[in-house]
Amino acid sequence: MDILTPKQKIVLQAIKDFFSENGEMPTVRELQGQAGRLGLKLKSLRSFFLYLNELEEKGYIERTSEDRGIRLKGVTSESFLDVPVFGMANAGAATMFADQYIEGYLKVSKKIVRNARSVYAIQVSGTSMNKARVNGKTIQNGDFILVDSSWNHYDNGDKVLVAIDGLATVKTYRTVDGRNIVLLPESTDKKHKPIFLTDEDDFVINGKVIDVLKMK
Repeated sequence: MDILTPKQKIVLQAIKDFFSENGEMPTVRELQGQAGRLGLKLKSLRSFFLYLNELEEKGYIERTSEDRGIRLKGVTSESFLDVPVFGMANAGAATMFADQYIEGYLKVSKKIVRNARSVYAIQVSGTSMNKARVNGKTIQNGDFILVDSSWNHYDNGDKVLVAIDGLATVKTYRTVDGRNIVLLPESTDKKHKPIFLTDEDDFVINGKVIDVLKMK
């Protein structure tokens, strides 16, 4: 393969980063946004079409006429895992029923998920965690969170998925006195309130949120 210029390297890295985070290739407009976050801020989409042509000519990618028609050379299915998606959880009050049925799968980079057996995805509904950050990413309405169910100890500040009376919610974990737990919202909307739990309540902490997959 030919040597890349600094700007070509940024575009190639932007493609890889987007694919690792979302499990699919970017559109040209999404690539423009991802490259901008890496420091390559160009207003013209045509510039990115030219960069894609150059990357293809140098043997780093292959392209088709489809909207997401980019394929990275040397990236195989062995680099990714299929993570099951189990319904939705509410980032607000616990109002969504916890769903035990697999609704589909997300293709996720092995760089993100190392223990596939204990990790699953949940789509978030609501705004009570839109200021919370996991790996530098906020938890917005419609995002998918990756939950590791193998966690058996939680520290104050961990983002957790909790089923309360069979209803699922995502909140920030904190212990009050070593026994009781408070589930805290982290939101721009002041309507969201903490949820206080005792060891006598019917709840299960289903796992720790380890990453956020952005859908837009």
